[in-house]
Amino acid sequence: MITTDLPKYRDKAKPGGLMTSTRRRLWDVLNWLSLQYSAGAPVEAFAEVWPHALVWAEEYAGFQEAYLQTPDANGRVMPHVYLKGNEYWIVALRLVCFGLLSGHAAQMPRVMAILDFANVELGIRDGLLERLVAPFAPGRGTPPDTATRHLPYRKLFKVFDATPEKRPTLMTKYLDEWYHASRREPYTDLHGESDVSFYGYWAWEAAAVTWLLEIDDSSYRDMPFYPRDLADFARNLPATPATPSVPPPTYAGQPCPRAGYWFTLAQHGSRRQFAQDEVFPEIPSETSKGLTLWQWADNQIGDHVP
Repeated sequence: MITTDLPKYRDKAKPGGLMTSTRRRLWDVLNWLSLQYSAGAPVEAFAEVWPHALVWAEEYAGFQEAYLQTPDANGRVMPHVYLKGNEYWIVALRLVCFGLLSGHAAQMPRVMAILDFANVELGIRDGLLERLVAPFAPGRGTPPDTATRHLPYRKLFKVFDATPEKRPTLMTKYLDEWYHASRREPYTDLHGESDVSFYGYWAWEAAAVTWLLEIDDSSYRDMPFYPRDLADFARNLPATPATPSVPPPTYAGQPCPRAGYWFTLAQHGSRRQFAQDEVFPEIPSETSKGLTLWQWADNQIGDHVP
């Protein structure tokens, strides 16, 4: 509903409503991927759906930034994803891990741009996230030795610091202690006969670290909470050079960051070719000034209409 009807209602909706609706869509797609994995769906779904999750995260970020410019925000500073709160796991950790494990590591600079918003100003950086994206988002400096949510995630720092032969044993210990160490996280104690919000217990970060550090998981791949199918999928991806990062969605009035075909959900059939630095136009409206978001089209060939 949010995706297909957004062009219809964006001119009538309040900035706060646009922000909360698109945030809910982002949370829901990450929950949906978790549910699909628990249900045994093919892990290829992660590779197909994750790019949509990233675009929706960027769209939510744009609406939140627009909301923060309104009187309703009262001048507050609000991260898109507060790394010291429950959003760390709800959005940040899953968005990073799902992207890395589904072959989209090259997009980590876009992910971190979302996670950096306001967190950097608040002096908040997470040691685990920084270690996970370091090979794909250069120039971010030395990862801190603190984890914003502390347990269980900080225990993985020992895996990064260990010699290769010691890493399987440390990861086995991490998984053995994972659920108890996660007792303050939002995903614990959700199971039960009437708990419809339960979508499985998975240490996504364990799979991401295993893949990133090329750890032999034969000693722990059958342990509870380890998403081995997703780790296997990541390992079996072709070792091709990273493709250029898709340019981020850009608001009307801003220069086009890359020549090519772009479209906006604010108008049906809006796909058109832009030259680099050409200014994106606003879709005429009395109420949506500054909210027309132009997105890079998946198909860059000829006159194909998405």
